[in-house]
Amino acid sequence: MPTDEALLQQSVPAALDNIRVVLVEPQHSGNIGAVARAMKNMALSRLVLVNPADHLAMEARMMAMHAVDILQQAQVVDTLTQAIADAGYVVGTTRRLGKSRQAQQTSRSIAPLLLELAASNPIALVFGREDSGLSNDELARCHELITIPAHPTFGSLNLAQAVLLVCYELYISAATQPLAPPPMLATTAEVERLYTRMQEVLRHIGFLHGSNPDRMMGYFRRFFARVGLKSRDVKVFLGVFRQIEWYINRHID
Repeated sequence: MPTDEALLQQSVPAALDNIRVVLVEPQHSGNIGAVARAMKNMALSRLVLVNPADHLAMEARMMAMHAVDILQQAQVVDTLTQAIADAGYVVGTTRRLGKSRQAQQTSRSIAPLLLELAASNPIALVFGREDSGLSNDELARCHELITIPAHPTFGSLNLAQAVLLVCYELYISAATQPLAPPPMLATTAEVERLYTRMQEVLRHIGFLHGSNPDRMMGYFRRFFARVGLKSRDVKVFLGVFRQIEWYINRHID
């Protein structure tokens, strides 16, 4: 009979292969190498770098140890939009909490959901800059925000430490969670097309006005993120807004 460790080794690759780690503008090559090592420790292999420091520098290779292959295969892009375009679910990490940083879950509590979704959807775990984290605009692109519980007096974690803790929760959860058939979610690119059309129409009918229309759009983003839009849902809503535009253009001189 297979041991618990053997079962873990069998289940982890399939569950985690669809999960990518996205580093937004990492500033130190050594941190990128340490992240690669942390990922390999926890059976993740897909690394995406947004406008990074040199991820193949000697310092990065030294910190990566036996995970240099992850550095070599890393995808390098210019923007977060490119990094998450085909992702069905995007999770942003934040330490600082506030109105636009309402992290509802921890790395441990969200792990079962991410593993369930990862069976059929690309998942992105987004980590910010070493000195300032993710901006509010970048966090707004995420379906969910998570935080890693730490002592309030000094809760700031090194980038590689944060990646390791999140990936650890996924790795452990993969061994214990029975995976149910997951929904096929719309990609980030599909959802962004919906938000663009929605904003255009809502401006046209005067629903979005005043000095801060983005605040209402932020509400819609959070609402639909909780719902978990599927590709069919996006197509239906796009059809609704196209029909609204057609009606406006036909009936307004």
